[in-house]
Amino acid sequence: MTLGRIIRQGISFGKKEFLLSIIVFAYLAVSYSVLSAGLSEGMLFLLQVFFILIENYVTVAVYYGIKQYLWEGAFDVKGMFAGAKHFFARTLYYKLLAGAAALFIAAFCLSMIEVVKDSSAAAAGLITGFTVIWISFPVYLVLLTFFAPLIIIAEDNLLLPSVRKSIVFVRTNFADVVKLCLLAAPLWFFAIFLMRVYNKKDLFLLPVIFYFIAVLEILTVKLFFLFYKARTK
Repeated sequence: MTLGRIIRQGISFGKKEFLLSIIVFAYLAVSYSVLSAGLSEGMLFLLQVFFILIENYVTVAVYYGIKQYLWEGAFDVKGMFAGAKHFFARTLYYKLLAGAAALFIAAFCLSMIEVVKDSSAAAAGLITGFTVIWISFPVYLVLLTFFAPLIIIAEDNLLLPSVRKSIVFVRTNFADVVKLCLLAAPLWFFAIFLMRVYNKKDLFLLPVIFYFIAVLEILTVKLFFLFYKARTK
């Protein structure tokens, strides 16, 4: 299957995509309304942890629902949420590991910025060059694991085999993966921009933004699932 055909099928929107987008929209609306209710710091922290776990569960359920109808032709909501329990821990562990790696990279970059502030122009240039070269490998390595959650759900693999398979898959299809990311990135940047600009400023527009994000998530995940399925036949 050509990349163009994968994209056309990936962005198609029907009844199944609508149902899944409503599920994502409901989570976004409920979590936002609860977390923005002006709670105490202690309660807010506990709720944030709770919603991180709920977000992972809903995400896995939606991913599993997309996998069901792409691989099997149909899905049911009850089976979708039941299946999510099977994949919950593995996808959560991946997110924790990827998040820890991202924090480590960010902390290193911030520490280098502090060093550069007190350095001469020549030294700052050398430090900046070293920093860019040093972080390029871990960033590249993290990006290579991008498909691991999809592989966990698509093939019911354990975490480490899924990470290894993702690395091989992304390296093999790197050019097309970059093209798909470049296709989706402007829409995600636009969604993030809307949330930052209109967050708490326009309560009538927020549901529209939430639904836009929900649709965007469904189509993005569907697109990458289709790409993975087509390239691993």
